[in-house]
Amino acid sequence: MQTRIIGPLHLDTIDVPNPTGASVLCLHGLFAGSWVYEQFLPLVAERGYPAAALSFRGHPPSAPIAGMGRQSITAYCHDAAEVARALDRPIVVGHSLGGLVALVLAARNLARAAVLISAAPPRGISVFSGPLLARMARYLPALLFSRPFVPSDADLDAMVLNCVPLAERDAIRRRFVPDSGRAARQAAFGAFHVPTRAMRAPLLVVGGDEDRFVPLAVAQKLALAYAAPLHVARGHGHFLLGEPGWEVHAKVMLDWMDALPRVIRDPTIESRVRPGSANPRAR
Repeated sequence: MQTRIIGPLHLDTIDVPNPTGASVLCLHGLFAGSWVYEQFLPLVAERGYPAAALSFRGHPPSAPIAGMGRQSITAYCHDAAEVARALDRPIVVGHSLGGLVALVLAARNLARAAVLISAAPPRGISVFSGPLLARMARYLPALLFSRPFVPSDADLDAMVLNCVPLAERDAIRRRFVPDSGRAARQAAFGAFHVPTRAMRAPLLVVGGDEDRFVPLAVAQKLALAYAAPLHVARGHGHFLLGEPGWEVHAKVMLDWMDALPRVIRDPTIESRVRPGSANPRAR
């Protein structure tokens, strides 16, 4: 694993001497960092794709920033867009809030394709469930007044890490950091409109049927709205890439990338073809 710095942003990267496809850029969710993909990146590189995982501004190992609670989803989209341009329109994999950012990049033609894992939804698809609403009440001041916060251990266990073995949860919880109340509010209330007509890039939607944070129904509606295939990770929750058996579903994602038309996944022929002219969803 190597480190690449783009402005103030940190990326974990794995280079591929003779790549067979475009770079793959991985985006994390709230409270996390590039470390979420530390087991996934080697699998990406083994398939011949140069692999990178971004830490959004203020997320370790990037330096802390003032006003963390006021950071917006737009700010995180800006971070991802800067890196996407530097990587020549990568294939983007986004988890949770990172999934919403990946969707935005795909709509803006900054991504060749996107995999959305337990993604926060755009406007028009509600993420709320009874259990989530019950646990959100204590964080309302942080959300409403744009303060940094991190969920309690009990709430993380109940909503995010419920399919992670008990013995492994503490190590993961200790890596979570306070994140933006403003961004969390925007995600919860669907502040971002991503028009379906703007979507030119192929999408794969992935959701766990035991996800209590972004329920499977959200992934189903997302796939339906954007005419994208849906892969259901049976017996999995929100923190899919940290749960036992995650490799099975990683293979599904990588197989989907491999099956993309070469005109999409091969940057060496991109200049000769109009972006978005080949979309496997229409085949």
